[in-house]
Amino acid sequence: MTDLPPGDGPAIVVAVGNGDVIGRQGALPWHAPEDLSHFRELTMGHHVVMGATTWESIGRPLPGRHIVVVSHRSLELPKGVVLAGSPDAGLDLALEVDATPVVAGGTMIYEALLPRVIRIHRTDVDVDVPDADAHFPALDPTRWREVDIRVGTDPRLTFRTLDRIT
Repeated sequence: MTDLPPGDGPAIVVAVGNGDVIGRQGALPWHAPEDLSHFRELTMGHHVVMGATTWESIGRPLPGRHIVVVSHRSLELPKGVVLAGSPDAGLDLALEVDATPVVAGGTMIYEALLPRVIRIHRTDVDVDVPDADAHFPALDPTRWREVDIRVGTDPRLTFRTLDRIT
């Protein structure tokens, strides 16, 4: 098995609570400013591909980033935010101008694009969310290798970087 060069392709950025929870009622079910700063750092200057629910939870363009929203329905989007009809079309659009775009959720977008990404930036958040309704897909441990780990200043957070093994 060989590893792809780090940063040489699309990546996922995700914050995951206990039980692979990523959302509840269209929003993050926790508040972690350190993780929001981490997200900003990872996505700044890149194309960010996200589903309509994730877009609606953010509610505005993100400064310094190019947003591609994936939806089958017609959406009114602000200037500079682009609509794509499928996850693959959204990622292809981003890859036309950004060699390292970032996939930012939600569940259906992660599931669809997981086979195409080479890196996952995963923040584990030590929080239980019993009424969660969105989850990150299970990873095949034979396909991913942890290459970096650090505990956040916020002790609930563990930042992990995983690279695809080919």
